[in-house]
Amino acid sequence: MKSLKDGRKEEQINTDNLGSDEADFSSKEKVHENKYFADVIHSALIIFTAILGIGFIIPFLADFSKRIGGEKLVGLIYSGFAISRLVAVPTFSFLSDRYGRKIFIVSGLIVYSITSFLYAHAENFLSLFLVRLIHGAASSMIVPISFAYAMDKVPYGKEGLVAAILGGSLLLGFGLGPSIGGVLAKFYGENIAFYMMGVAGIIATIISLILMREPEKKKRASQPVMKEIKDIISSNVFIFSFLIWFLVMWQRGSIISYSPLLLENEGFDKVKIGLTLTTYAIVSSVLQYSSARFVDKVNDKLSFSLIFCITSAILLPLLSYVSSPSTIFLVFIFSGALSAFAYPFLMAEIGKEAKRKNKVGGTIGFMDWAFSLGNILGPTSMGFITNKVGLNLSFLILGATQFLTFTLILIALKLINKRKEIEEKK
Repeated sequence: MKSLKDGRKEEQINTDNLGSDEADFSSKEKVHENKYFADVIHSALIIFTAILGIGFIIPFLADFSKRIGGEKLVGLIYSGFAISRLVAVPTFSFLSDRYGRKIFIVSGLIVYSITSFLYAHAENFLSLFLVRLIHGAASSMIVPISFAYAMDKVPYGKEGLVAAILGGSLLLGFGLGPSIGGVLAKFYGENIAFYMMGVAGIIATIISLILMREPEKKKRASQPVMKEIKDIISSNVFIFSFLIWFLVMWQRGSIISYSPLLLENEGFDKVKIGLTLTTYAIVSSVLQYSSARFVDKVNDKLSFSLIFCITSAILLPLLSYVSSPSTIFLVFIFSGALSAFAYPFLMAEIGKEAKRKNKVGGTIGFMDWAFSLGNILGPTSMGFITNKVGLNLSFLILGATQFLTFTLILIALKLINKRKEIEEKK
């Protein structure tokens, strides 16, 4: 028979073992978190490198017009990137669900690097347009699939972390592209700028070859392609997320395209305009990064993102009335920052659904259409409105229509959610 003293010793040993087991579990959990966080950061760096290509050539548009003998086709050269992405993104993203992420990301980085060097040697419209199309197709294998790769790596319920960090990198690359390209061209020449973009792509390729590990594929029943596509785009979560992000990019594309004209009219020189656009990108990115830890704690993420969008739209009409440069700067920055906050919430929501259906690549690929279409249609419509009513009133119309549309979407979302709750209670 054990003594009371022996029993207490045994109890103390068991308690110590339990504490040791808990410490081991906590340590393993921390190691796992560090591992997937490293995968997210790796994807963010790849996305930043690739998305630079969208804005990188803006400082060179004037030089391109000289190469092709006029300004009429410059817009088509710039749009070639987005045009090819409309076709290539859903195709490659969908295929990555079946054949893996790494092969597409690495292939895209290789093609991206090669086309970066080709910019320096394209001397006419056809060659420049082809390079731009190929560059856009290459980015289609990189950006959405890197997003899907990171989503694959994180545990369920951590999609907001991925959306915030990768979304911040996307906006940062999009905003800093013109600045980096312009600085390199000014101090080292146009060709060196494109060569540096190619070198950055090569470095990203080498790092990806070494560090990327293909996520463990989940088995799923094989479905016809059209049935899989219908399953992705027919859900309420996808429809609302697509509409919100499309309108956000419509707004941001319009502002980035026409705000330089507004700022110039209010006395900003080219340096101040460049600094304002750069600040716009950096503030939006930093706020997205800062949201990484609390996005996943929010339950109704789509409603939360719509509230940010509505607040952003309310500020836009002020650009039509204020004349103080400092006030214009603040309105411009705050409106952009608020609209950027919408991204991690809606992408976290769509990411959870995509993981549940095991169709992350295809879902992210179709969501990318919202990005491309918004950037194409937003500036185009803004140009039409500006020609009709003038630059100042165009910002009033943009803000009013965005506010009305986002508000209607929020009302529709609330009604659908309420109906769903009533049906579940029956």
